[in-house]
Amino acid sequence: MTNNEPNPLPVPAFTGGTKAITRTPIVGTPSREYAEMFIPGEEELEYGEIRVTVLGSGNPWPTRAQASASILVEVGNPERDIFIFDIGTGAIANYASLKLPVNALNKVFISHLHADHMGDLITLSGSLSKVGRADGPIYVWGPGGTESHLGTKHFCESIEEALAWNNAADKGAINPDSQRIVSSEFDFRNTQVIYEENGVKVTSFPVVHCISGAVGYRVDFAGLSFCFSGDARPSWPLVRVCEDGVDLLIHECFPPAKALAAASGLSIERATMALNAAHTSPKAAGKVFGMVKPRMAGLWHTLLSPQIIPMIFEELSSVYKGPVVQTQDLTVFNITKEAVVARQVKQFDQWPPIPGKQRVIYTPVVEEPPEWWADELIPLD
Repeated sequence: MTNNEPNPLPVPAFTGGTKAITRTPIVGTPSREYAEMFIPGEEELEYGEIRVTVLGSGNPWPTRAQASASILVEVGNPERDIFIFDIGTGAIANYASLKLPVNALNKVFISHLHADHMGDLITLSGSLSKVGRADGPIYVWGPGGTESHLGTKHFCESIEEALAWNNAADKGAINPDSQRIVSSEFDFRNTQVIYEENGVKVTSFPVVHCISGAVGYRVDFAGLSFCFSGDARPSWPLVRVCEDGVDLLIHECFPPAKALAAASGLSIERATMALNAAHTSPKAAGKVFGMVKPRMAGLWHTLLSPQIIPMIFEELSSVYKGPVVQTQDLTVFNITKEAVVARQVKQFDQWPPIPGKQRVIYTPVVEEPPEWWADELIPLD
């Protein structure tokens, strides 16, 4: 089945839908049966498998239906490594719904420093260290800028500074090492391997978006691959990094300018400018998919509504006939050598943090309170 067939698309999850928004949820022949919805905690990640979950499918303005930009990658190695690519506002809340351990979430890859791609780094560092992310620092990889203050290193140091009161307030109770943010900044201009460990390789490549200093990423593991554009206009470096084939390509896709203006309140002029100067239209995304020919393609960073989604598929299908998923929050892809399967996650709205198996033992220390508290506290029986 291809994306231009006349059968109706599933409705979005925020309107009651339970399926991934696609006409081709399965590519290939899976070696095992998958439940219709992904149930967190009930489906073990297999060795040699990659699982990609969209934590934030949305826009600079987060909503209850769409958190801002973020994608989670789990790999089936012995370490069960977890990587997060961009960490926009609302991403951590969706991570909690997956019932995954918080102490495993310590490897962050940032595509660029727009606020909707890094807003939850403060939450990950300052808040989750209180509830189980206690083993050590957060490690952040990201591009440098054309000037030092525009790069990832300066950004991470500034976040640590911004958390000064938070970290001082938690002194003694929290492992101070877990409050650190360790950055690895690289030259955005080069396509290069920036991470290689435990059988996982992450390659960065430059993309065209607003100003210099934005990148996309490719993940390779056990002969499987996932490519993520970040925010980008159609760019040759992405096509070149996928020349040897890719299993899943998730590329940003803004709605047509008229639809964006109508749905967001922007003027048609501003909507057209935002689309043409910094983002990718459905037709342009289809052109990229046609060049790369992934096993499965995903659209991401899209303003979703029941009216806009068919418009996107109609425009895209005019140039591309392959399998495409319009991702939404908690769309999950299982990637194996036999198949790529797209589903929706069954959401758990109030699941408590799962610390995971602690690797570092820290004994809390009671700090002496300020002297003035003794006169101001109300005595309790």
